[in-house]
Amino acid sequence: WFSLPQDNFHTLCHCTNHVFRVMQQLERQLKCLAFQNPGPQVADFNPETREQKKKACMSQMKQGLFNKRKTTKKYDKHGRLLCNNIDLCDCLEKNCLGCFYPCPKCNSSKCGPECRCNRKWVYDTIETEGGNVISVLPFSVPD
Repeated sequence: WFSLPQDNFHTLCHCTNHVFRVMQQLERQLKCLAFQNPGPQVADFNPETREQKKKACMSQMKQGLFNKRKTTKKYDKHGRLLCNNIDLCDCLEKNCLGCFYPCPKCNSSKCGPECRCNRKWVYDTIETEGGNVISVLPFSVPD
């Protein structure tokens, strides 16, 4: 045969290893791109049936949104209860003139941590951390 100088031999080995690694990478990439059997869902695909199912699903979603009860406001823009026009403090005491720091939004001392103006909920009880009820909403507020 023929003999290669030592440096050329190492260069040839290095090139061969590099080509081998590149070939391995290509094989891996081709494997990822190869067709994989998706199963009967694609084989039995019917666009008309798919469209019917889609319409039924959309109809159910619209019905769900329509039936979803809209939360109504409990307080008007001035912080008075809409059901009876009473200006009730968030401490739930009927005769309280306001026992909180002035509200940063409306300046009322009857707002607790959240402003009462256009609020969609009411406090129904005031309790201690131990669960003892201190105060109860003095009248019923409709949902």
